[in-house]
Amino acid sequence: MKKLLLALATYSAFTAVQLNFTAPAHATIESDSQLKAVESKEYRYEKPFVPSASLESKTTDTVNRQRDEIQSSDGALHQDANIVETEKHTQHLGINKSSSDIVVSSINEFWIYESWVSLEQDIDYDGYHSTFSIEFDADTIFTRAPVYAVLYLGRNDVYEAIHVTSDFYIYSEDSTDTFTIESNLLSGYAPGDYDILLELYDADTEMLVAFTDAYDDSALAYVPLESENYEYVAEETVVIVEEYGGTWTFLTLVLLGGLAFMRRLSVRSQR
Repeated sequence: MKKLLLALATYSAFTAVQLNFTAPAHATIESDSQLKAVESKEYRYEKPFVPSASLESKTTDTVNRQRDEIQSSDGALHQDANIVETEKHTQHLGINKSSSDIVVSSINEFWIYESWVSLEQDIDYDGYHSTFSIEFDADTIFTRAPVYAVLYLGRNDVYEAIHVTSDFYIYSEDSTDTFTIESNLLSGYAPGDYDILLELYDADTEMLVAFTDAYDDSALAYVPLESENYEYVAEETVVIVEEYGGTWTFLTLVLLGGLAFMRRLSVRSQR
């Protein structure tokens, strides 16, 4: 009897060790790290914003073009000009900065009076939105001034530029000249609370003249966002490796045989 129990215990231990190698193995295939992609649109006066010819986006190239004919009262002749323009977009996009890196060159000449954030598109209803818009009212001491804005998203006081606006005019302290940026986060932004930083630049001098962030405006702090690819619930890809060698069937037979033998011995001992 003792020999049988010892044999069964030894076999069970051996089987348990073997099952550690033959049990189904599960592995999840994780997606590669995603590139950050954002699509933004601009609005003003409740319409899509179209910059005027004098405020079009700048280019790095020297553009050789003929100016439009201008009919003046004194019959001035038309003239050609080489217009050298600098690329303002490339000096901002892809740049990371913290609040301590911000240095404003203008003193009390420009300011962002107020800003408003609206959240849109939460397809999976998890509280994180893949589309948001920021409307802001920028003012200046001048009657009219050309400016552009840079929009950043950040976490832990590290901000990354996601959009540089077209050049647009602001008019003194006019409260009706607000500008709106609507951004759709396409990929690369995991669900979380993000802070917003908005910088205002003088379009003529390319100098930073005003900014607002989560420290100045609570509406720009802890904004629940995620990119569009996180809005959809995707099925997890699982690789399953299974190996079966009849181990459980053989073990079951041995156990049943052992139980039957022990029962038979018990019956005999009672007689």
